[in-house]
Amino acid sequence: MADTIREYLDTVQEQIRWKRARPVVVRELEQHLTDQRDAFLEEGNTPETAERLAVEEMGDPVTIGTELDRVHRPKPQWGLLAATVALALLGGFLRVWLTASGADMYENISPFRTAIALALGTVCLLGAYFLDYTWLTRHARWVYIGALVLGVLSLWLSPLRNHAPYFTRYVVLLYPTVYAIWLYRCHGKGWKGIFLAIFGAVPLAAIGLQAPYLLGILLLVVTGFVLLLAAAGTDWFGVGRGKTAAAVLGLTGATAGSMVWQVWKNGWYQERLLMFLHPELDPLGNGYQAMSVRNALSVSQWVGMGNWSEIGSMFPFERSVPDWTLDFLPTTVIYKLGWLPFLLLVLAVAGLLVWLLWKCLRQKNQVGRLVALSVIVPLALQTVFSVMQNLGYILFSASMPLVTGNLPTVVTMGLIGLALSVFREEPIARENSLVHSSVSHIRMSLRNEKDVQNGDRVLGVSLVISRDGTKAAEGSSL
Repeated sequence: MADTIREYLDTVQEQIRWKRARPVVVRELEQHLTDQRDAFLEEGNTPETAERLAVEEMGDPVTIGTELDRVHRPKPQWGLLAATVALALLGGFLRVWLTASGADMYENISPFRTAIALALGTVCLLGAYFLDYTWLTRHARWVYIGALVLGVLSLWLSPLRNHAPYFTRYVVLLYPTVYAIWLYRCHGKGWKGIFLAIFGAVPLAAIGLQAPYLLGILLLVVTGFVLLLAAAGTDWFGVGRGKTAAAVLGLTGATAGSMVWQVWKNGWYQERLLMFLHPELDPLGNGYQAMSVRNALSVSQWVGMGNWSEIGSMFPFERSVPDWTLDFLPTTVIYKLGWLPFLLLVLAVAGLLVWLLWKCLRQKNQVGRLVALSVIVPLALQTVFSVMQNLGYILFSASMPLVTGNLPTVVTMGLIGLALSVFREEPIARENSLVHSSVSHIRMSLRNEKDVQNGDRVLGVSLVISRDGTKAAEGSSL
C-alpha cells in the first residue's frame, strides 16, 4: 500500500479508542480509499496524484477518525448484566432461606457454597461479556474438538450421581453454543457445508447419550434445528434458501427420528412417558416424584405457607418431596411462600429471556445472532420443562435458569455473558460496511467531451454520491 494512504489510515486509527474496532474500520477505509485511487487512475492521473486525490477527497483524517470513534464504541449491556446478577442473587437467597430447615440433611444447600457459586458465576458472566466472541468462531475447529475432548474426559473422570457422570450434564449444556460456532465453519461451503453442519451435531449428541442426559440431547437437537433454519433464511451455505431449508428439514428430521427411535426402544423411556401422563398409576414407584409435587401443590395457598397436615402424611414436606432443595426448589417456593411469588419468579425469568431474545433478533450480524440464539433457546426450553416438572408433570429433570442449583447457575451466567458479548460488539460485527454508514462521499469530476450532433466541445460534469454503501450517479453537460 502507498505511504500516502498508509499514513492517512494510521492517523485515522489513532483517533479510535476501541482497539477491537480499529482493524475493522481500517480494513473498510482502506478498501474505500483503494477504490477511489483506482477511479482516479482510470481518469488518467499518475499513481502519486491518484493517491493524493483519494486521501484529500476523504477529508481530514483527524476529523474522520474522531467521527468513527464516536460511532464505533462498545454498546454496554448494563441493564441485562444487572438483571442477570439480580436474578441470580434472588435465586441464591431463595436456595439458602427456604432450605434452611434441611441444612442438617443436605450439605449442598450450604450458604458458603451458594456464595461461592454466585461469586464464580459473576466472574464467568463478566469474563464472557468482555470476551471477543469472534475469537471462538475464528478457532471453530479447535473449539469443537476441545468440546468433544472435554465431554469424553467428563464421562471418564466425573463422579457418579444416580448412576450417571455428574459433570457431563453441564458440559452438554455448552454444546448448543459449540454447535453454533461449528456452523460458522460451514459457512459458504455449499452442500458439503450443509452435511458438515447437520452431522456435526452427532458426536456432541453421542456424548449426551453416553451420560445419559436426555434433556441435554433434546436441547442440542432443538437448538440445532432452530439455528439451521435461521441459517437457511440467510442462505448461509450458498445453495439457495429453499434448497437449504428442504435439506435441513429432511436430514434433520431423519437424524432426529433415528435418535428418537433409539431412545424409544429403551423401555425405560416409554415408562417415563407413561408416568408423565399418569403418575397416579405408580404413586409409590416411578410416579412418586410427580405425586409428591402434586400433593404439595394441592395444599398450597395463593400467598403464605401451605398446610401439609391436610395430606395426612407421616413425613414432613422436606422428607416427602425429593430434591426439594434442587430442581424442585420452585415447588418449595409454592408451598412455603405461595403461588403468587412463584408466578412472579417465573415472570422474572421469562422477562429476562424475552429481553435477550429481543436484543438477539435486532442483531445485524448473522454469526452473532446464531451464537445468541444458541444461548437463549436452551435456556427457554429449560424454563419450560422446569415449570412443567414443578407443576407435577415430569418428563425431564430440568433446572430453572439462575434459580435452582449452584453449578447450573454458574454455567447459565457464563452463557448469558457470551450472549451479551455479542450485543456489546454489535457496532463492529456487521457484515455490511461500517465506514460508509458514517462517511458521505461526494466526488465531482470535469471532462471535455465532444457533442456528437454539432461537433462542439462541451464541459461534462459527473457527480457521484455514496452514503450507507449505496451509490447514485448523475451527469450533465454545459
